[in-house]
Amino acid sequence: MILIIRKIIFIYIIYRFKTHKNLSFVNLNFRKIDFTNYKQIKLFIFKENFYALKNRNVHTFDFLNFSNSLGGKIGLNLSRKAIFGWFKENRNRLGFPWSEDLPARRLINLIYNYEYINSSSKLADKKKLDKVIFFHIQRVLFEFNSKQISEVSSYDILANLLSSLIVNKLNNRKLDYIKFIVNYQIDKIGMHKSYNVLEHSKFINNLNELKNILLFFDFKESNIFDELILKMTSILNQYFHNDGSLPLFNGSNNIYSKIIYKSLNKDTYLVKRNFSYINNGIAFYGDRNKKIFFDVVQPNKDMISSNLSAGTLSIELSGYGEKIFTNCGASENFGKNPEYLRYSAAHSTIVLQNTNISEIKERNPHIKFPQSVVFRRETNNEKEVFEGSHNGYMRKFNKIIKRKLIVFKNLSKLEGEDTLISFKNVEDRLIYHIRFHLADDMTYNFTNSKKNIILKTKLNNIWLFKSDTELIIEDSILVDNNFTKPIKQIVIKGIIKDDKTIKRWSLEKI
Repeated sequence: MILIIRKIIFIYIIYRFKTHKNLSFVNLNFRKIDFTNYKQIKLFIFKENFYALKNRNVHTFDFLNFSNSLGGKIGLNLSRKAIFGWFKENRNRLGFPWSEDLPARRLINLIYNYEYINSSSKLADKKKLDKVIFFHIQRVLFEFNSKQISEVSSYDILANLLSSLIVNKLNNRKLDYIKFIVNYQIDKIGMHKSYNVLEHSKFINNLNELKNILLFFDFKESNIFDELILKMTSILNQYFHNDGSLPLFNGSNNIYSKIIYKSLNKDTYLVKRNFSYINNGIAFYGDRNKKIFFDVVQPNKDMISSNLSAGTLSIELSGYGEKIFTNCGASENFGKNPEYLRYSAAHSTIVLQNTNISEIKERNPHIKFPQSVVFRRETNNEKEVFEGSHNGYMRKFNKIIKRKLIVFKNLSKLEGEDTLISFKNVEDRLIYHIRFHLADDMTYNFTNSKKNIILKTKLNNIWLFKSDTELIIEDSILVDNNFTKPIKQIVIKGIIKDDKTIKRWSLEKI
């Protein structure tokens, strides 16, 4: 019923704005970084009537960027046929593909590729394209204010601002609202609240495009996002492993890492930032030889957190130019990340009774999640100490989980202490697994005690993993750059028998 009412309102709005004519979409390409997954588009773009596929990535119109790079009559014909065929089939639909930020992404791609699509077009085709774009403009403007603040993506913001300027409807009140939404989605240190480093990078890119749009339209407040862009870019400068890759938390992947890093290094004035006095997010430590990331994100019910993984207290570590500990990663294949890659077991963390720390719900915030994720940090000249805890297993198993990490600043060494605290029902024999997913191309050998494992990396560096109990090796997978690779994981496994179970481990280069 609500969707029907919204459709009636939208039809009325479109009717009101039919007097908008002679709008110009020329010279409106503000793209800085191209986040198009060209390998993925190749899988469907040459199929007959591919625009009718249910693949979500079809409905972003990213294929226009592919067609543009392809060039020639083939690319042009593919583009026009797909645009007009899609519009005929979907213009009057409710919900998908008019949900989330799909209309915004389509509109941006249509406008940024406008001159390419119109090259050698007949007047009738140009008018049809203008109609498609204008329809999207009104839809974007209509939907923007009906979304909750946490549901608005940076593509929504970008498309709304560009649309408002095209139809001359941007004023200071609207701009203040956009500023409010942007600031709401960024935490105290300048990290996007998805805590996905790739999404953080896309947000920065879209803020830069917003700035260029305001400059193009000669808007006086074109510098309103300068301070935030600097803040977000400075923190992004910390979220790279020693091998130049991004840490794989909350759906991140490394498909675009090289272009992100290249764009980042152009801003040589950027200063490094730290995680001091912050109690929520992806904590980090880095020195010349090693980099460590620690997930102490507090989940919530906001849509901006809908892609958070159940990986609380997971870690990643790199040293001497290569990754050692990883999470299992994420994929952009078919526009959908398999949910099992968000499970706790797919992360280098502590898992109780093979149960997720947060209950995963596809494309929605967690149903159940830790109500308290606590983080504390201490530092001196020799050590950096991270301590995190969560109560995600409290309701079901009456357990609190703690993880303490001791980073030795002058040594290539990390010590860990994982604690499982029981509040009652100690007699329940619950199984725990402490998992350390290893980077690809690593080999290993047990020592005689089975409590130590010698790790050899692809760069022939040798690391020693020690534990106070016998270790086992299990199979795992790494999904990154849209490739799935078999890897191994170190597992500390046991049964909780006491009020407090403490397991100690360490990793040191030898």
